[in-house]
Amino acid sequence: MARPLAQRLAHALAGAPRWAVGLAIVAASTLVPLVGVERVPVIAKLEAMAYDARLTLAPRRAPDPQVAIVDIDEASLERVGRWPWPRDTMARLATALFDRHQARLVAFDVLFPEADLSGNAAALDELARRGLRDTPEARAALAELKSRADHDGQFATALSGRPTVLAFGFTASAQASGMLPAPAFTQADLAGRTIPIAPETGYTANLPALQRAATAGGHLDPAFDADGLVRRVPMVKRYRDGYHPALALATVAVAVEAKTIRPRFDANGDLEAIDAGGLVVPVAHDGTALVPFRGPPGAYRSFSAADILDGRIAPDAFAGAIVLVGTSAKGLQDLRSTPLAPDFPGVEIHAGLVSGMLEGDMMSVPAGAREIAALMVLVAGLVAVFALPWRRPVAGIAGIVVLAAAVVGVASYFWTRQNAVVGVAPALVMLSLLLIWNLLSGFLREARETRALAGMFGEYVPPERVAQMRASGQRFSLEGESREMSVLFSDIRDFTAHSERLAPREISALLNDYLSSMTSAIHDRRGTVDKYVGDAIMAFWGAPVANAAHAADAVRAALAMQRAMPAIREGYAARGWPAIAMGVGVNTGTMSVGDMGSRFRKAYTVLGDAVNLASRLEGLTKVYGVPILCGEATRAAVPDLVWREIDRVRVKGRASAVAIFEPLAEAGDAPAQARASRWEAALALYHARRFDEARAAFDAIAQDAADHALATLFATRCVTFAAAPPAPDWDGAWNFLAK
Repeated sequence: MARPLAQRLAHALAGAPRWAVGLAIVAASTLVPLVGVERVPVIAKLEAMAYDARLTLAPRRAPDPQVAIVDIDEASLERVGRWPWPRDTMARLATALFDRHQARLVAFDVLFPEADLSGNAAALDELARRGLRDTPEARAALAELKSRADHDGQFATALSGRPTVLAFGFTASAQASGMLPAPAFTQADLAGRTIPIAPETGYTANLPALQRAATAGGHLDPAFDADGLVRRVPMVKRYRDGYHPALALATVAVAVEAKTIRPRFDANGDLEAIDAGGLVVPVAHDGTALVPFRGPPGAYRSFSAADILDGRIAPDAFAGAIVLVGTSAKGLQDLRSTPLAPDFPGVEIHAGLVSGMLEGDMMSVPAGAREIAALMVLVAGLVAVFALPWRRPVAGIAGIVVLAAAVVGVASYFWTRQNAVVGVAPALVMLSLLLIWNLLSGFLREARETRALAGMFGEYVPPERVAQMRASGQRFSLEGESREMSVLFSDIRDFTAHSERLAPREISALLNDYLSSMTSAIHDRRGTVDKYVGDAIMAFWGAPVANAAHAADAVRAALAMQRAMPAIREGYAARGWPAIAMGVGVNTGTMSVGDMGSRFRKAYTVLGDAVNLASRLEGLTKVYGVPILCGEATRAAVPDLVWREIDRVRVKGRASAVAIFEPLAEAGDAPAQARASRWEAALALYHARRFDEARAAFDAIAQDAADHALATLFATRCVTFAAAPPAPDWDGAWNFLAK
């Protein structure tokens, strides 16, 4: 069932106009960017791959010197201890960054959701309740010890009054751990507009004391694409009625001393940017921003946290820089898969965003990006459908490559000059589909036309000739027409007598072998087999495929047929079959060709006086004892052979005499040329009525076995004419009254 359906589909496609299917592909592809690439998973995947390629191939910008990273790396964990570190250690780190290294701002890409119990402050309270004497000295000592044991308090003190930003994360579960900072803006601030961001369910934030001490807070959650890679980060996330900034956005807002963070909308009411105190950050309509990667991991200045704590870093190593404290240690699970690396530290993602925002180097999807992508699809598609030479596959493929390069070039212009991302996948996929369709339609169309030609001419020409007919681009028809062509007749001499000695199966096997060999010689010279009549063959040249060299091909096919006879006779002798000989007649002239016959049966054949003469010439080969005879027109059309004139004859049905010729060999064959010269000298004496001299010449030629029968025939004529000379108006022609 499936196969007939596939055949019907292939037939329908083969019959459909190429341009109509092409326009359908263009129309469907134009809709893809308009409705959203993300709705077509395959296109979305390819678009992501195209975006990644641009990231990989884009020139690398120098790392931003105003951004530095303090890395809680594997070496820091070995030297300081496993994570989480005591908060007094974090306090020392923060103090060192501000006091010793003069950091401009410190943002922590780590969470502090639980109290630090390593200082045992609670144990000191219990000791006081259990009997520690209530004296001023005891109270002072206890207060000092408790202050030293309150690591969270020490960390809060280190953060307080300094430009610091803490991170928090949203969760899929309905939990509320720690203190969530105040939102940057609320739903009420949108003035009736909406941002298509689904609200979060819960959060994990920092200890209230720490968050209150910090200047600001921001979420650290990236956006994961369908393939699990991080290419974007939500610049704001919604929790209940509030919109909270990303860690990078909160960091930049603190760095530029922004009083507010507010959304910006375009004329259509879609979110287009986030304004942080005048610093505009371009975002998509859902609030996400593309990460401006500076390169693979390690693109930013990075310092080991342990080296900072141990004072091993020069005080001016990153003075005035925005410092992000994060981790590259695998055990702390802050490594993300990105287009540039499978294990990309999350802190470097935030660093890239901070740098991009401050330098105004953020990539964005501009307003109208979908329309631009759709326009590229439409223009490239129309050019491909109506301008490319699809009948020439190589040129068509080259055209598709040029169009694809143009699409990539337009997208590259937006990327490099506008910091804008314009989709290329819909256009490239469309061009690929058009290429596939046109190759497929060409194949189907060619197969259909080849089948049609084979249906018309398959009985007369071999399959490879049908393919040549199809490739020629000519139009073929079975309707009758008049053409100059060449026709060949061949026949086994005395085949009836030979066949009486053989069994029917042997006759069939002999004919099959003989006709196959002769047909192969005809096909090799681009001939069309008209019919087999017993052992006889009729073939013609110049139709259905036009052939300017039809006469030469016909004569050389006749020579090839005769060259094949010795091997055939040798094979027959080995099987006990009789030796056979064959005569061939070839003539050239104007004849009618087409599908001729009755309403009961028709055949693609040739008719005309030139055809009849070729048949007579084949019969005369037995009279003259030569293998091939050709007409005057054939001789004139093929001058690059060694020829000899055999006679002038007047055949039944023709009033005028014609010269008949035998082709001997290709030009330059010395023995054949000598043979022709001897014969033509004797024939000249014959035509000059010098019959006694001519007879002597023919008798000498008759000593050659190949020419014995022919020369003997003319020697006999010379004896007759010497005794009874022909009439004074004799034109040298011999009259044949029978066919």
